[in-house]
Amino acid sequence: MKHCAHIISAIFLIFSCCSCDIKWRNGDYVYNPEIVIDGWIEVGKGATVVLTQSVMVHPEDNESEIRLQDIPIRWAKVTVSDGEREEILVGRMDEDIFPPYKYTGTAIKGEAGKKYSVKVEYSGRTVTAETTIPHAVKIDDFKVLKSEDCDTLYRIDVSFRDDKSEKNWYKLLTSISEKETGTYDGRYYSAFMGTVSDEILDSKESTITVNRPFRHISTEDYSPYFHKGETVSVMLAQIDETSFNFWSDYENEISNGKNILFPSSSNLRSNVSGGRGIWCGYNSDTVEITIE
Repeated sequence: MKHCAHIISAIFLIFSCCSCDIKWRNGDYVYNPEIVIDGWIEVGKGATVVLTQSVMVHPEDNESEIRLQDIPIRWAKVTVSDGEREEILVGRMDEDIFPPYKYTGTAIKGEAGKKYSVKVEYSGRTVTAETTIPHAVKIDDFKVLKSEDCDTLYRIDVSFRDDKSEKNWYKLLTSISEKETGTYDGRYYSAFMGTVSDEILDSKESTITVNRPFRHISTEDYSPYFHKGETVSVMLAQIDETSFNFWSDYENEISNGKNILFPSSSNLRSNVSGGRGIWCGYNSDTVEITIE
């Protein structure tokens, strides 16, 4: 999967960032940026990690001082372990995502039921996180339905079976392309309000709606619907409880009208120690839907 960010998606975690040596000063207070992890490992595939740093921003700050090239962390040592082996991920530019730099691995691939850790070493700091990969969930069916607001907009519903004998958490992500314009997502992005606990699912056979991702860098008004001519790759992933807590907090910030770039109330619940963000294991099923 070319995961989105979650920019966090545009996912990703989009916290604004700065270069490694910068410290932000407000009077006598000096703010040290925190490392922000947006990382994932999926069944059968290697790990991917996107690194940024948080910054403190004031209205009087000059926006030009926060440059796009300063957003990604490019020179970190990123190590992934499955408890038996370790792999140092390779960093490289990727213009199809934002921020346009990621660390990837090929030796250690995700397996259901296993635990995976990540360690980031950068500028004298160490950040760690652990995640698990649950068992698989399969999309049984999907429907494309016209929206109630407009005949040219559509929604997608997916159906799957929830195991009522255990506690489960689910995450929806999408990757959208349009042949006519040649536009496409270089990764999967978190579907808006697409994090679900099976506590709200009424029956074993459940249906949930897939919303269009909310893009922080988009200048267009947000709509949850999809357009005619788009091809939507829908991913339904099962995640662990800690990952659910993070994504649930993230979506609550958005739905409550807050700016996720600069959350004002509290930090999102996270499995990252020594920094911020999320390190998530996915066991997923994917369907590709062209809206005719």
